[in-house]
Amino acid sequence: MPLKKIIYIVSLLLVVSSGNASTTDSANVEVETRKKQSFYVGSGFGSDMLYSGYSLSKNQPYYSADMLYSYNSKWTLSAAVINLNGKTPAIAFYDFSAGYRHIFNNTFDAGASLSAYFTSEKLHEHYFGNFAYLSVSGGVDWYWVYTRAIYSTILDSKGGHYLQLKNSHYFATRDFMNKKAYVSFNPTVNFVFGDRYKLHTYTTGGNSGTLPGNMPVTQPQTETTYKSSFGLMDLEFSIPVALNYGAATLEVEPLYFRPIHKDPDFPSKSSFLLYANLYFRIF
Repeated sequence: MPLKKIIYIVSLLLVVSSGNASTTDSANVEVETRKKQSFYVGSGFGSDMLYSGYSLSKNQPYYSADMLYSYNSKWTLSAAVINLNGKTPAIAFYDFSAGYRHIFNNTFDAGASLSAYFTSEKLHEHYFGNFAYLSVSGGVDWYWVYTRAIYSTILDSKGGHYLQLKNSHYFATRDFMNKKAYVSFNPTVNFVFGDRYKLHTYTTGGNSGTLPGNMPVTQPQTETTYKSSFGLMDLEFSIPVALNYGAATLEVEPLYFRPIHKDPDFPSKSSFLLYANLYFRIF
């Protein structure tokens, strides 16, 4: 499960933990309505698995099954299995995550998470391999706009650093169906920054030799290297719409993805994507 999905699950927890909350990815949460322990199961569909501007599924749709446990609406443990449409084995990816999020008041919140992503051994040659990443975040509710900054780093020798700046505005309808249901909206603009790699080719003096008659000659050689710089990688515009009814939440999220950086090894193009998730609170 890409980072975007994990952040969504933790945010969704704040919506459905009470069954009738009035806010989502925001610091303005009604503390008195939270349950001390909560457990959720869900399933989802996505037209592409995005992680910080990269497609982990190589632009293929996927299906997911998720579980999430929450303690005191602060600590979370989650696990997910992902299936790529028409691919074998049936479970292509696994994802595990542990997170903490603290809401200081109606304006500020902060959190951190540690996640591990695993690819089925049979798919290592075609998709990203196993990796783990650490994320820290901070949010500010400006009343009209909620801004959340999420810094993530890949935990390996090569590193890899990413920063997301998400700006959203949550609003919801009044309760209906005997006050058991409501519809929520959370339009979001996300700026994704990260290590951008470019391919540089240059010519060196190469090997020296002689032609017949002892005439000196130098054969130029071409070398290729990767250079990285931190900058804007892509823009994401989305409008998640969720139908909340009792212990169930159905969310549909259309998203427009606009790459800014063109990676030489993992090229991507502007596209419209669709995500759908159905979650149930067991307790």
